[in-house]
Amino acid sequence: MKLYTNEIIKLLQDLNPDQVLLQSKDDIFSVSNLLIESQNLALNLRKQGMKPHDRIVIASEVGVDFVIIMFSAMMLNCQIAIIDPEMGQDNYKQKLKQFDPQWVFLDSRLALLQEHPIIRSFYLKSTKNRPYVPKLKGIKTITTGSWMPLIQKHIRLKSLLKNRIVESVDYEMIESMPYLVTYTSGTLDVPKGVLHSTKGLSESIQLIAELIRSDKPQMMATHLPHFMLIGGCAGTGTKLWDVTWSAEKRYDFIVEENISILFAPPTEYRELIDFCESAKKKLPENLNHIILGSAPVHQSFLNRLIENLPEHTKITCFYGMTENLVVATIDGREKAKLNSEGDPLGLPVEGIEIKIGEDDEIYLKSPQLFERYWHLDSRPEWHTTGDLGFLDEQGRLILKGRKKDMIIRKNFNLYPALYIPTINKIPEVFDSVYLGRYNEKLADEEVHLFVELKSKIAKEKLLKKMISGKYSIDKEALPDFIHFSNIPRKGRQQKVDRQKLMDQLKEIS
Repeated sequence: MKLYTNEIIKLLQDLNPDQVLLQSKDDIFSVSNLLIESQNLALNLRKQGMKPHDRIVIASEVGVDFVIIMFSAMMLNCQIAIIDPEMGQDNYKQKLKQFDPQWVFLDSRLALLQEHPIIRSFYLKSTKNRPYVPKLKGIKTITTGSWMPLIQKHIRLKSLLKNRIVESVDYEMIESMPYLVTYTSGTLDVPKGVLHSTKGLSESIQLIAELIRSDKPQMMATHLPHFMLIGGCAGTGTKLWDVTWSAEKRYDFIVEENISILFAPPTEYRELIDFCESAKKKLPENLNHIILGSAPVHQSFLNRLIENLPEHTKITCFYGMTENLVVATIDGREKAKLNSEGDPLGLPVEGIEIKIGEDDEIYLKSPQLFERYWHLDSRPEWHTTGDLGFLDEQGRLILKGRKKDMIIRKNFNLYPALYIPTINKIPEVFDSVYLGRYNEKLADEEVHLFVELKSKIAKEKLLKKMISGKYSIDKEALPDFIHFSNIPRKGRQQKVDRQKLMDQLKEIS
C-alpha cells in the first residue's frame, strides 16, 4: 500500500530511531515507536475509507494519541483543521461549515453530549468550562478517549490502534503539502482559517529547535505534545505536564524530572513566580533555558522573572503569529534592560524579510509564511501583520502597537468585534465594549467588559447567558471584570470614547 512522506516526517526519519521523543505518565515514545504507530493508524484509516485530500477535524483531548493522529493524516496526504470546541456554538458551526470536513476525531465525552439532549442541557447550564461540538451530519466520526455508551455509528480510535496491520508500504515523497488549518480568534464576518504547508511548518520547527539546541543533555517540559518534534530536532526529549497542576507540583516536577527547558507563554510562569516568592526560593538550578512566546513579553514581567531565576538560566523571547510562527527573537535579559520607544522584539530570524509601510504597519515574507487563508485562493507576496513598528539602528524590530483593536490574553487573540454582537443580543443589554489593560502582577492583559443595560440585571445572570445556550461565547473571551455603566461617546458619529472608559478604570483601581 502507498503512503506519503513530507518535510516534517522526513525530520523524524532522520533522527536516531531509539531517541526518546515523548514521555507522558507511563507512556514512553521513541522515534521508531511514533513512526510505527502512525503508519499502523494510517493503514487502518485507509481501510475505513479515508483517502488522500480528505479533510479532517480534530476535536479531541491533546495527548499522545493526538500526535499519532496528526502524523497518520500526513502519511495519508490529508488536510487537518484544529477547531477549539470551547469557542462557542455559533463560531464553531461557521468554521465547520467553511472547512466542510469528511471526518472528525471527536472526544467520546463530546459525542455523548451530542446524543443525549437531557445530559447536554444540564451540562451547558451548569458548567462554566463547557466545550461542545454541534451535531455533525454526514461526517464520519472516530471517537477518542474513554468508552462511552454511544448509540450512533462511530469508530473507536483505540480499536484502530490495537488492530495491527502487517503490510508492505511504499512511501512517496510530497514536497510542500498543504496540511494544517488553524483558525485565528480574529474571525469576524468570514472565519479566517490559516493554511500551512508541511514545508513552512518544517522551517518553523527547525528554527525553534535552533533556539534550544545544546551540547549538553536537555529535557523539555510542556503541555503541548507536538513540541516533542521541536525537542527531537534539537536532540532533546519532551515530558508532558498538566497546566492544571499547582505551582508547587510543577516546581517539584522540574526538579524530579531534571527539566532543563520550559516553553510557554508568559502567563504560565506567573504562578511559579508567585510560589517562588512566597517560598523565598528561586526556580530550580537545573533549569537552563526559558523560552517565551505566543504573547507579548513585557519588561515588567521579565524583571520579575529574572529576580526568581538562577543567574545561569537563559531567557529567549520570540515574536510570531499564526501566519508565520517565528519572526524575531531577543535575549530576555537584554530586553529587560533596553530603553526603547516601544516593545523590542529582537532581530528577525533567518529567512525573514521585513518592510515598514507608510502607516508604520509591519509587512513580512519568509519560507515559513502560510499558504493562504482557507476561504481565499491565494495570498499576497507580503503579509500584512496588523502590527505597527519600526527597525532600529541595530536592525531590531520594535513593536509600537496593534493596528487592529485586539486584546492578547495568555496566547489568545481576543477580537472584540467577534463577540460584541453576540453579547448585545442578550435582551437586557443595550451596548457593550471590551477593553484590555496590562496587569504587571499577572504578567498579562486584564479583559474588562463595559455593559450598558436596558434595565437592572444581576452580573451572575448576565454571565450565565454568556457561557451557555444561544448567547455563548468563547471561554477565553469571557471578561475578567464586568462594569455596568452608560458607555460614553463622542463626535458626530457618536463613537465610543475609549479614553473615558480607560479613565474610569483608573478610578476604579
